[in-house]
Amino acid sequence: MCVKKRSVTADEDRRYLEMAIEESRKCRPVTTAYSVGAVIVTAAGEIYRGYTHETAPANHAEEEALAKALAAGAILRGASIYSSMEPCSIRKSKPKSCSELILEQGFSRVVYALEEPACFVDCHGRELLTGHGVEVVVLDVLADRVREINAHIINRYSHE
Repeated sequence: MCVKKRSVTADEDRRYLEMAIEESRKCRPVTTAYSVGAVIVTAAGEIYRGYTHETAPANHAEEEALAKALAAGAILRGASIYSSMEPCSIRKSKPKSCSELILEQGFSRVVYALEEPACFVDCHGRELLTGHGVEVVVLDVLADRVREINAHIINRYSHE
């Protein structure tokens, strides 16, 4: 099946990333995981949202949005995913990282605001994704919002 690539403007990227950041505010802050929100926009324009721990204690935001999209039968090849923070490249709680799941589903774009701080692991999501041909856009103009939402972790580790 041929999927037409959806043209996305900078304003749309910002709007969807702001949606993802708002999703992250729904997270109950814990010291063992970042509060992250994710929004998937398919090539057909369907939107699916999720946030860290929405349905299970080990689920990341990207997984939550992905589960909703797959349950709805969405075609994800060529889709974009907006995550408030860089998708993980290493998982301690599950066999596959969010970056690996994004690659498996054929996403063409990933947009995020903040590189994952090295509080838990040394993340290489951006490198993994771009190394497999995924377009990665970092809108770091929104990074301070994500840092603020995750201050309970970032501040704790920066003072140790």
